[in-house]
Amino acid sequence: MNQNHDPVLMDLHDKNKNFQHEYTPEAETHVKGQAPKIAVLTCADSRVVPEFIFQAKIGELFVVRVAGNVAVDETVIASLEYAVDHLNVSHVIILAHSHCGAVKAAEQAKYTDSLLLSEIQKSFTLKKDHVLSNLNRQLQLLPQRSEPIRKAMEQDSLHLIGAIYHIENGKVDFL
Repeated sequence: MNQNHDPVLMDLHDKNKNFQHEYTPEAETHVKGQAPKIAVLTCADSRVVPEFIFQAKIGELFVVRVAGNVAVDETVIASLEYAVDHLNVSHVIILAHSHCGAVKAAEQAKYTDSLLLSEIQKSFTLKKDHVLSNLNRQLQLLPQRSEPIRKAMEQDSLHLIGAIYHIENGKVDFL
């Protein structure tokens, strides 16, 4: 397929041109580095965009996205450790959301070799709310899986917070 005639890519190209026009005045500041105060581990779901949900500007949030907002993969955890160790974020928020497709897929999977789905399934309890169960499991396990995050929490230089974004109305409930 010729990319010059691909309507999806053409649309992205046009939107990027508009972005460049708005971004140019800020570019010099961003080239110098980043200093976010908050890292957000959230789902890769296209309906969940922390920068929009929290009306954050470029550089305010360090966002790590993975389906199901699970902190099981070493690259996800290492990304959060980078934010803690090198960017000195003061908060890590694990942001789950209603109507999560990854949680639904885990509910429907009887047996799976998927690291992602099996990690979510491990959070299932007798409670019906598997989104909340998964979030609570990730909040519990992240400090166990990451020594830098645990140490920062013990030194009170890092706060680990859980939150649920409600797709149906845009509200975020912090736990």
